[in-house]
Amino acid sequence: MSDKNTTVDDIADIFSREQIDTFSAIMNVPDFILPWLSRFFEPREIAFILELSQQHSADTGGQYFSERIQKNESNRPDNFLIRCYRRGVISLDDDGNYIPADFHVRYELWALFESWQDLPGEIKDRLNQWELASFVDRKKPHIDAFKKSGHRDKHLIWPEYVLLDEALALIQKVPHVYLWPCNCRAMMQRCKKPDFVCLRFSNNRNLGWEISKERARNILLEAHKKGLMQSAEVGIAPDGSLGGAICNCCSDCCYPVQLADYLNETMLYPLSRYVAQWRADKCSVCERCAGRCPFKAFTLSKQISESGKPAEKQIRFNADLCRGCGLCSTTCPDEAISMKPLDPSPLSLVQDI
Repeated sequence: MSDKNTTVDDIADIFSREQIDTFSAIMNVPDFILPWLSRFFEPREIAFILELSQQHSADTGGQYFSERIQKNESNRPDNFLIRCYRRGVISLDDDGNYIPADFHVRYELWALFESWQDLPGEIKDRLNQWELASFVDRKKPHIDAFKKSGHRDKHLIWPEYVLLDEALALIQKVPHVYLWPCNCRAMMQRCKKPDFVCLRFSNNRNLGWEISKERARNILLEAHKKGLMQSAEVGIAPDGSLGGAICNCCSDCCYPVQLADYLNETMLYPLSRYVAQWRADKCSVCERCAGRCPFKAFTLSKQISESGKPAEKQIRFNADLCRGCGLCSTTCPDEAISMKPLDPSPLSLVQDI
């Protein structure tokens, strides 16, 4: 079956409405994506999932799916199964069995490595609203549990704002670094900040590029220079290894930042560990802090004198808006800004690594 130049109408011609509905239910595809299904799946991928689902029964769980794939693997010389896995059409369960992937997986990989093609802006916005709602649903129980207990499971990935020197030091503590595009910016597309800045400690689906520590260091330095915040999304794996990533985040696209604003948990997710200390007596009003602060903790104001003289520029600082990312302090030429640690938090893992 050829997949070249497949259109929405082609999908409807190849499959019945019942088949499309069955496939969408298996893959958790939202209804508003159905007219655009061909942008995300090839006909042979849809046919493959439907073929497996016809023979699948509840009492076999994922094991039958795995056996079926293994049986058919030798009959697919084009590495179709590997391609399905890398494209997020199928996944692996905890026992190592292949299972249909959730559309959240497919959407993320599609946004990261493919393109928006001709999807209209309305569909793009609905997709991101759908994805963010799912993200909130997954993370809110953990946030509620942490607020109640005051402690975190060290095995659970949790984002924390880290200063640049902490991020650089963290890179030296992991055996491997893999470069990925930023999934938040790939999905949201609300800014023009650098994309290839996500430094992961493991290589999901073998899709990233392993890079040297020196290149990772240079990426961090350049991302920080471009105004991206460093967030360590880390956890301790059962074998004692450090898992997660260092994300270089913006306030426009970052899903954790959007979640924090939505749930009004701006100091908890990502976890804030510092607050800026500003000395007005040392400030020359160069305006850099106001230009770099993602959360408007530093702002520039102009006071017009009664004598009609040119407006006097002033920096204003609101500590309540500071989340401790440190973007302001590293570029202050007057050394008027320092980062003060907050009380040690039982939720912080970085401080103990």
